[in-house]
Amino acid sequence: MSQPARRLEPAERRMPRRTSARSSAPATARPTPTRRTQPVAPPSRERPAGARRTRPSHRRSIGFVLLASTLVGSMVFGIVVVNVLLAQTSFRIGEAERQLEELSEDNLELVREQATLSAPGRISAWASRHGMRLPDDIRILHAPGSGSGEPAGADPSSGTTYPQGTTGSTGKGDPPT
Repeated sequence: MSQPARRLEPAERRMPRRTSARSSAPATARPTPTRRTQPVAPPSRERPAGARRTRPSHRRSIGFVLLASTLVGSMVFGIVVVNVLLAQTSFRIGEAERQLEELSEDNLELVREQATLSAPGRISAWASRHGMRLPDDIRILHAPGSGSGEPAGADPSSGTTYPQGTTGSTGKGDPPT
């Protein structure tokens, strides 16, 4: 546990006591023997036999400093790299936005040109200049040998009337004629 505190200063020399003048015995001046004391060491804590003082060695502290500085340096480097990548991405986004705006303007111009070129008045004027005209008589031609005269895939029971005034072929729901 702990030991009581000891004095750290050297012991004082004892001076012989003076006798009063009244005493009748002759005073013999004999000096008292002085003790020589060894310097007193500060109290030490008792430690187990194999225990050492836990004082960091110089090599360990240098290693720690190198490790810490390497770690901090790599973290700073990483932050700088991420910042550079973010800046590059920002520039790329700005360039892409500029291209998008330019392409939007080009698209708008092309849509206007397409609307102008596909106007019916312009197409009829062009056709007139090139000798084209509207037909006077429109005729529908049917291919010979097709039989029914119905369009492919038509339902014969629908009874659809065709331009010539005929109905579709007699099916299950048609009355006999």
